[in-house]
Amino acid sequence: MREIQIETSPEVYSRSQKESREYEDVLVVGQPTQISLAHLAPSEDAIISFKVQGELEIYSHTNQLIEPQISVPLKQLPTIILLARTFSDRLNDRSLTVIFQDETGHQYQIQLKLTCLRICLDADADRDGIIEENNPHKGEWKWGINGHGAILCVKTDRDIVHSSSSPYDEKPLQISNISGLSFIIVRHVGLKPLPIGYEVNLSVDPNIAQRICIYDELDAAGYELIGAKKTTAKIRETDRDILLAIRGLSYPDVDFDGLVEITLNLTKDKENIYSDRVVFRVAPWMMTPNTLAPITVFVSRLSKGDNEEFIEELRKVVGKANAQLDPVPFEFHKDDPWMRDEIEIGYTQAPGKYLHVVLDSPRDRGLDRFAKRKLLGSDFGYVIRKSRYSVTKLDSFGNLEVSPPVTVKGVNYPFGRLIFGGTRPDIIQNPRRKLKVLRDFFFAQKIQAPFEIFSDWLSVGHIDEFMTFVPAPNSLGFKMLLASPDKCYTILHRLQNEGHSQALLRQGKQLYKKPADISVAEVLNNEELARQNQSYQEHINWNREVLKQELGLAEEDIIDIPALFQDDGDGRAETFFPNMVNMIVLQQHLAIPKPFGPQINNQCQFEADVRAVLEPLGLVCHFIDDWDPYFRGGGEIHCGTNTSRQPFAQKWWEIEPKFFNPS
Repeated sequence: MREIQIETSPEVYSRSQKESREYEDVLVVGQPTQISLAHLAPSEDAIISFKVQGELEIYSHTNQLIEPQISVPLKQLPTIILLARTFSDRLNDRSLTVIFQDETGHQYQIQLKLTCLRICLDADADRDGIIEENNPHKGEWKWGINGHGAILCVKTDRDIVHSSSSPYDEKPLQISNISGLSFIIVRHVGLKPLPIGYEVNLSVDPNIAQRICIYDELDAAGYELIGAKKTTAKIRETDRDILLAIRGLSYPDVDFDGLVEITLNLTKDKENIYSDRVVFRVAPWMMTPNTLAPITVFVSRLSKGDNEEFIEELRKVVGKANAQLDPVPFEFHKDDPWMRDEIEIGYTQAPGKYLHVVLDSPRDRGLDRFAKRKLLGSDFGYVIRKSRYSVTKLDSFGNLEVSPPVTVKGVNYPFGRLIFGGTRPDIIQNPRRKLKVLRDFFFAQKIQAPFEIFSDWLSVGHIDEFMTFVPAPNSLGFKMLLASPDKCYTILHRLQNEGHSQALLRQGKQLYKKPADISVAEVLNNEELARQNQSYQEHINWNREVLKQELGLAEEDIIDIPALFQDDGDGRAETFFPNMVNMIVLQQHLAIPKPFGPQINNQCQFEADVRAVLEPLGLVCHFIDDWDPYFRGGGEIHCGTNTSRQPFAQKWWEIEPKFFNPS
């Protein structure tokens, strides 16, 4: 509690001096302020009484309301507490006169002229999209559906703290760019100008100033008040409410917990008199699983028309899923077909705000400028993480997935869990691992509790080469698909036993400028290929057990999809025929790489097996020829496309901390 300091001296009480003294000070509306009467009285036996002008309340140190007309011994009231509930519209519109009477009946008066100011900074603390006045919980943040604390979205084309780009320039805020912004209100302080020596300032910690921008009113120039170069701003218009816009620049990360505290200070001669504050949490970046509805599917339209037929076949499937296909022109990709590897389209959300956000990988090939040049806008944000360390294939986003919502050992993950591929140094001689800056970023978002599995056994090193999720009418709402060499060999052995050993895989296709045709018998007689796939199956089985444990899955929640791999010449695996698990999921419609398996009665046996296990789930299998250029280039349909999806219906701020996985 603040105490008003009134300087006195013994001379004040001599008969030769004035019998009344005047002082001026300021009260903050709603904030009790203490005055020591014992310090002011001529003697400890004095009797005191009061006169009050204007709206002003007097309380004892026991919080008892004091009526001004009473007279009491000083010993009963050594201190008083003043409280104003309204602010002034002119200087010194309130006063308190304290009358001291000594044992001789002589009276001394001290008059305190007061100006009452309001210091009130407000945000949407109850998360209903409305900035209410003086919410009691605005200065703290609590998770849960009954929690409180404001939310701030990141709305930027780069992350100033974690980017090599130049610092954020002080540019006007355009009205067209306010869709993802949050707001605070500096409430009407009282009067203008303020008493001499007093100022109202907005301030943030220097570290936080690197991560946000606060702009002045939108009907003015819209220039930056607070940012990386300025941590304090004077509030000049104190006789009206002021709406300020806040733009987040930095997502939570290893060095930033996402909490942003903004303080409004009343100072007298640069000394702080009183402060009010609001606390925001920066909304996390979130991934969307296959079980959410698609909006747009992006694919590079290659310059020589190499994938034109593929695009038209894909368009049919996308249309059936009530989504839109967006073929991207050459100038945005320079014939880089691997749309999935370059970016991941997630989202961020605050009350009343929803924004797609592209996470740009450090891969930086032909599609490097696609996100900024084609996607970034009022409905698309952007974030990137780069490192001084060398990028590997594991840093591409084919090596990043998110499960649908799961419950694991009683812990609910309502937004699923992030999954990314890593290494096993006990198996891989020259191990690769996803960059630490990426891993740190994933864990710092907190909401989707990441974990790592083993993908370094693959040449490309991406988990989408051996796993995906599809919707299913079971208690989970999905099933997990895993590539399975064992399942493939089971089918091939069955065909051989049925007399189809000369049926061809990859019939009519070219590979390495040679016919790719190979018979069932040739595959089964290739002992080296069998040995390799036994090893690859062991790697998949190891991942299978980790995925079951981390996602709370049982065997009946997993479907094996026939697949075959071969050594890439450097000790890692590449696919032997188009990899069906590398599909895109568009509601119940699945766009699956056509595997070119053995044909029996004009029916591909690999396709038949997949239909048999997926169509009973209500799924529709669309097999698309992606041999040129995707399969021959080392990827498939999932690698060559990217999909924006609807957000989760549940809001991330409504969950409880128990859902978090320690990072």
